Amino acid sequence: MKAVGARVQSLLRSLREKLRWHVNEFLIRRPALLARMGWTLTVVDAFGSPGDTLLTATVCRELKKRHPKLRLNCVTPNPSLLVLDPNIDSLNERRTLGRLRFWYLELLERKDSATNVLKSTMDVVGIRQYDYRAQVYLSSSELESARQRLEGLRRPIITINVASREKVKGWPLDNWRKLVGEISDGASVVQIGDDREPLLSGVMRLAGTLSMRESMAVLAQADLHIGPDSFLMHAANGVNTPAVIIYGGSRPPGCLGYAQNVNLAVQIECSPCWIHDSKGGKCPHDIKCMDMITPEKVLEAVESKLGVCQT
Repeated sequence: MKAVGARVQSLLRSLREKLRWHVNEFLIRRPALLARMGWTLTVVDAFGSPGDTLLTATVCRELKKRHPKLRLNCVTPNPSLLVLDPNIDSLNERRTLGRLRFWYLELLERKDSATNVLKSTMDVVGIRQYDYRAQVYLSSSELESARQRLEGLRRPIITINVASREKVKGWPLDNWRKLVGEISDGASVVQIGDDREPLLSGVMRLAGTLSMRESMAVLAQADLHIGPDSFLMHAANGVNTPAVIIYGGSRPPGCLGYAQNVNLAVQIECSPCWIHDSKGGKCPHDIKCMDMITPEKVLEAVESKLGVCQT
């Protein structure tokens, strides 16, 4: 009898889970209904990296733009990035029945090179046209603190970050040294990022000393940012600072790149590979796609963007 009872309980749990899934699918595809009912939609930052948190915020902004009365609860491991976002009503509160998950795992699985990372999530909520730009919200005191940090530096101010969690995103360090040597003669170079950033000469090093919000505020004072596809790429876009992004071949600008930037990528037989070190992926070609992007190409892109910025 106990075995029968256990099977019955298992069956009931399975049925409840299926019912909950179908109800959730019904609700998340009808944000207008949720808004009319006064219910809350929970938007889940499923990948959880800081860059994905800012992308999740873009989903929230586009939803709020179309459904101003819709309450949004964002669940993310990086709530500090979104504390001042007026499009989000609550952070990390209890998940509601309507739960929209932002992720793009299907792009990685099929090695997609052209579909925007927000598209599948936007399709679920019926949004076909949207503004793929980040938006960062900072306080006046945060911006003033960043201004004081950089006070006295000559213009243009160029921020850089070198390190990435994924080896396939890493541009050779010797190339960074050459680039910094070229641009530091006519600009102030400020290195931001975390404490994994390598030591470079000719820069003002803030790497490893700032919080993510402080880094965003520094980006807001910069004339240009240079780095890999990363959190700081999204943050720079969110504060309207143009960027030169060194993609190589592992990640496609067609999926992730902002139109306002110069996105340096190469197409070779294995790209885009979407390799992740955390999943045990390793490049069998010694990341030759990054070697194909020379310091001269990056310098040319920098000069083109600074020319636009200074006009």
